[in-house]
Amino acid sequence: MPGHETTVAAANVAIVHDKQANLVRFEQLAEEAAGQGAALLLLPEVGLQGYPDLGYLMDTPGSAEQKRYYFLEAETVPGPATERLGRLCARLGLTIQLGLAERALAGNVIYNSVALIGPDGLIGSYRKLHNHFEYPYFNPGNDAPVLDLGFARAGALICYDFCFPELARSYALRGAELALVSTAWPLRGGDAATDYHAFSMDLALQSTALLNQMWVLCSNHCEQGAYHGGDVNYYGASQIIDPFGHVVAKAGNEEGLLLHTADLRGEVLRARTEGMFGKNLLQDRRPDMYGPVADDGYSRV
Repeated sequence: MPGHETTVAAANVAIVHDKQANLVRFEQLAEEAAGQGAALLLLPEVGLQGYPDLGYLMDTPGSAEQKRYYFLEAETVPGPATERLGRLCARLGLTIQLGLAERALAGNVIYNSVALIGPDGLIGSYRKLHNHFEYPYFNPGNDAPVLDLGFARAGALICYDFCFPELARSYALRGAELALVSTAWPLRGGDAATDYHAFSMDLALQSTALLNQMWVLCSNHCEQGAYHGGDVNYYGASQIIDPFGHVVAKAGNEEGLLLHTADLRGEVLRARTEGMFGKNLLQDRRPDMYGPVADDGYSRV
């Protein structure tokens, strides 16, 4: 209910292709976040194993080696990493969104997933829907649950997902107050101030918060000179955005935590009664006019 303040945290992390090293770093960040009163810690996309180098073509030796890496290192949900972090969450009273390469319990399929783990164990998981360019490493998911974290209801998005406003809107319509974005968002140039890709991430995240009148939390990689050629710089810029679209906390490109304390549900209510000229943007929708958004007939022509 409105009236209760909660502290949330998003991590800017330099990820390596080493599960144990990443887990140790996540445990350190969890201890730090909990020590500052956080109820939630958000971690980056495929943070457990590291994000793939998409510069490899499908039939090159580098691609084959990378596919083997994910087949060997992917984990089930629940699995070793979620159980290990579950014990930590129980001790710290913390909820964590972990990005990982997930192995399906049946079949021979790897997903780009997040798992939400709370003090009582695994809350749920989500498999990235919009990942057409990640094949043959990861398959797309087919579900988008809204999960109850106790202090708020949340929906997860993974990187490219937030370029599709329908997904975040569907979460808001089902009662989500938080959009939790785990990403691996790179720059094309070296200067975030003039890089179009930095601008596009910021604008898309702020628009998601503003137009759904919900909180948006984003956790990004911040490695510089990543991949075999050393030519990829991740943007970093993990951020927390309130339901009015204001960026209330934002990182640079160094490792660290962002924290923000607020009445999460109270601010959503205030945005929907005071923000945007006092209009509730969910209430004022005209879904009867939006049929083409969900009509896939164009693909059958």
